[in-house]
Amino acid sequence: MLQQRTALRPLTAKHRPTLNRRALALAVHFAAAGLLAVPQLSQPAMAQVTQQQARHYDIASGPVSSVINRFAAQAGVFISGAGELGEGRQSPGLQGQYRIDEGLERLLDGTGLTAARQGDGSYRLEERAADVALSVVQVEADWMHETAWGPVEGIAATRSATGTKTDTPIIETPQSISVVSSEEFQNYGAQNTYQALGYTAGVTSANLGAIDKTSDSQMVRGFQVPTTYRDGSKYQANSFDGQQELYGLERLEVLKGPTSILYGVASPGGLINAVSKRPTTEPLREINVQAGSFDHKQVSADFSDALDEDGEWSYRLTMLHRDSNTFIDHVPDDRTYIAPALKWQSDENTSLTLLSEYQHDQSVYFFGLPNNGTILPNPNGDIPRERFVGEPGFDEYDNERYSLGYLLEHNFADQLKLRHSLRTFHADRDIDNIGVLQSPLSSDGRLYSRYANVRRDASRALSSDTSLQYDWEAGATANTTLVGLDYARQRHETERYRRTVPPLDLYDPIYGNGELGESTPYSYSQVNRNEQVGLYFQNQMKIADKWVVMLGGRQDWTDTETSLYFDPSQGQQQDDDAFTGRIGFVYLADNGLAPFVSFSQSFEVATGTDRNGNQFKPTQGEQYEAGIRFQPEGSDTLLTATAYELTQENVLVTDPVDTSFQRQMGEVRSRGVELEAKTAIGPNANLVAAYAYTDARTTKSSPATPDEVGERSARVPYNQFSLWGDYRLGSFGLPGLKLGAGVRYVGSTQPLSFIDGEVPAFTLVDAMVSYETGPWVLSLNATNLTDETYIESCSYACFYGEPRSIVGTASYQW
Repeated sequence: MLQQRTALRPLTAKHRPTLNRRALALAVHFAAAGLLAVPQLSQPAMAQVTQQQARHYDIASGPVSSVINRFAAQAGVFISGAGELGEGRQSPGLQGQYRIDEGLERLLDGTGLTAARQGDGSYRLEERAADVALSVVQVEADWMHETAWGPVEGIAATRSATGTKTDTPIIETPQSISVVSSEEFQNYGAQNTYQALGYTAGVTSANLGAIDKTSDSQMVRGFQVPTTYRDGSKYQANSFDGQQELYGLERLEVLKGPTSILYGVASPGGLINAVSKRPTTEPLREINVQAGSFDHKQVSADFSDALDEDGEWSYRLTMLHRDSNTFIDHVPDDRTYIAPALKWQSDENTSLTLLSEYQHDQSVYFFGLPNNGTILPNPNGDIPRERFVGEPGFDEYDNERYSLGYLLEHNFADQLKLRHSLRTFHADRDIDNIGVLQSPLSSDGRLYSRYANVRRDASRALSSDTSLQYDWEAGATANTTLVGLDYARQRHETERYRRTVPPLDLYDPIYGNGELGESTPYSYSQVNRNEQVGLYFQNQMKIADKWVVMLGGRQDWTDTETSLYFDPSQGQQQDDDAFTGRIGFVYLADNGLAPFVSFSQSFEVATGTDRNGNQFKPTQGEQYEAGIRFQPEGSDTLLTATAYELTQENVLVTDPVDTSFQRQMGEVRSRGVELEAKTAIGPNANLVAAYAYTDARTTKSSPATPDEVGERSARVPYNQFSLWGDYRLGSFGLPGLKLGAGVRYVGSTQPLSFIDGEVPAFTLVDAMVSYETGPWVLSLNATNLTDETYIESCSYACFYGEPRSIVGTASYQW
């Protein structure tokens, strides 16, 4: 009987197997299976076996001969003997992330066969002699399959570092975490972060929705999460610094609720952490070609391999180029992306990974449409969803950015580990656009006034995080103690001008009908600088392999400066400090159930002063959360149910004494329930389901604005539901054919306070079909299959959701 996976403690002297123990267990197993004799197993050979890089397989059950042939084609190895020994035997198939030896072991489980490795690197099927030490190898393999910084094995992730900054089982983390893998990106046909998180509970559009090509801002648990993190550190300096390219990521992780204990200044709603693709020591070669709706054309490639025989050096090169339009007239979606990475694994104790990326986006910051003709009636009918309110040739979003950084890990001893990361980020862009006023200029509701923005932005950021992890035991407890220091410096400069522009008939537009006026400096032109230093402590204690107690605290110091771009002498500077904490408990039942409770805090800097000249204090977020997870041993399943109450205090509201100032009298509260399920049903089917009920509203306001008390928070639906399923037709003799479909429901939402009306609820249907044959994978993705016309969100303006989009992809792997 195997130990439960959750009982394995990460990276401790007494609970992490050493290379020698792994080598011994594998040697015994391989010898018993007839692969090779123990005396022939040299240390370099064993290092090569244990360091094989896993890759993803999705092979349905079937006759041994056909299953092995498919595996051989995908793995790039030669396997003989399947025809003569496989007759009359059935293989269970293979779904998930495996190394070659592990994959063959799983494929041949229960067949009475084993794969013997030959001297030239090929394999030959043989009758299995005995299953000596198989359980030991299985435990080892399960521990090695997935790490918090690598690909997700199967449909349900088992580990994450976003909630703890350590490689921790999700089931042992007392705070909600949702993980979306790169395989899910492909299944959903996602082109950006918002679409990738479309089947995640509690995440909705913050501003523009799918048409946004400029930012990754989302709403999480009723609060806006303006920027994303990358590999556990702050990434961008401003929300307009561009979107993260999904093809360069292994996974997206949403940590819900206050996160300042580990990350400092953060939204009370949580954070979104993107995990980069990293070098592998096993060959990975992939080329993809896409074509689809709105003249979408894209080519991408991903290459990785070891650079030497011992796997000491390895590389990865991920590239993409897209030439595309969008459903909005005159709005392109062009991108060039390249991400080189290099890893040096000097020995089992030290690794250094260099990560870099370059991205150039050419699109338009689409301003949006008035509420009349979208969520409110207009005598002329609905404004066409493809309507462009700017001027062709004037509106542009031309963003060029790059980042360069490294990740260093070093084990001083089995119990003591150092992690250190550093990244620099640069972005420069032109972001000229034309906006439209909400009220019509003419009585017939057709003509609208417009104004033009001329804007140049520059962003710079530097982030660093250094931590020591110490694993120790005391009595019946096993502890992981983390002490760290992080630093972030960000600078954002925006130079803006306003120009007059002729009005536009939104029902019969005539572009170029008049000249734009002269540029005049705009008051929003600013230079913002901020620095953050944080010292954090965390201890994860496991008691008798049943109870997990997590306790942590953090002290932050921040320095914020804001000055006018055209008059640098006019500005303000303020220093803040804040202490935040978290405490949580998890109970690990033998049947895979894990109830948990937690309390966590966050803070955000509030710049400015009140009417008495007093500097504003940071806003404070607090969350109480209780939930339960279910992850049965040996299954590709994770079920989660949570309930929470999240409150933000010290919110700025109108000063009742002098309405030209603000006071920190406000409070916003979000209460909700979230349900998530990810599970593999048999060898061929996957299911992803999510539901969120979110009640976010103002609970305290100013006496000057009493009507705001009780008002729902903008852009937050009460109800959100999604369901996705995919099935491989292996049981019908078509193992290469895979079908998938999903439905997404988003309830009605409120616009920002100065926009009248309500955004209606909408339901969308997505679908996919793929066919795999040899090294080829052909797929077709359709989003909004029924071509529903709907408004995705209304913030300062209203935005249509994307019409039906169909994209075909041809992938070649070798």
